[in-house]
Amino acid sequence: MEPDKQKILKYCQGLFLKDGFYKVSVDEIANELKMSKKTIYKYFPSKQILVKEVIFDFILANTSIIKGIVDQDSDAVSKFHLIVRTIAGILMRGMDRLFGEIQRHMPELWEEIDSFRSKLILENFSRIIEQGKKEKYFIDIPTTLILNVFLSAIRGVVTPQFLMNNKFSAVEALNHTISILMNGILTEKGKKIFNRLKTGEDQ
Repeated sequence: MEPDKQKILKYCQGLFLKDGFYKVSVDEIANELKMSKKTIYKYFPSKQILVKEVIFDFILANTSIIKGIVDQDSDAVSKFHLIVRTIAGILMRGMDRLFGEIQRHMPELWEEIDSFRSKLILENFSRIIEQGKKEKYFIDIPTTLILNVFLSAIRGVVTPQFLMNNKFSAVEALNHTISILMNGILTEKGKKIFNRLKTGEDQ
């Protein structure tokens, strides 16, 4: 990636996570980076394209982290727990607020993000669930059923509109949703590991 483009993406990622994107102008970005608007438009022909590339650059970087967790040599419950902690950390950096702006002002981009999120869950969590069933930590019910229940819960609860209407933080909604789902699919042996991990997190 060319240095100027990388510089723009890095700066805008921090800016958007902190202040959102809707009220930020390309003029302000150019002034802060001490470069011309022409340079910015060379790589990002519109503000909408800039927002999209910033968001997906951030999402793809964190997708690599999640895939790395799935590939780790550890039990399925620990992997699941670590992924949830990773996602919570992402949300706490301001991504939940940013997603709210995107849903309000760029609904087509939100649909792309939601589609990508669904694909990520289906591809990676299916591997964890299959591993967990082999380890006897997850109950033996069809993986596709577990995945679709999980996906429906996330899409219904960890969304800007639900959070705004019910005054939950994204992290609270995520953690409560995961606790409900995990207690429904874990065996007694699996619950012991999950509760131990949660206890260690609270200390």
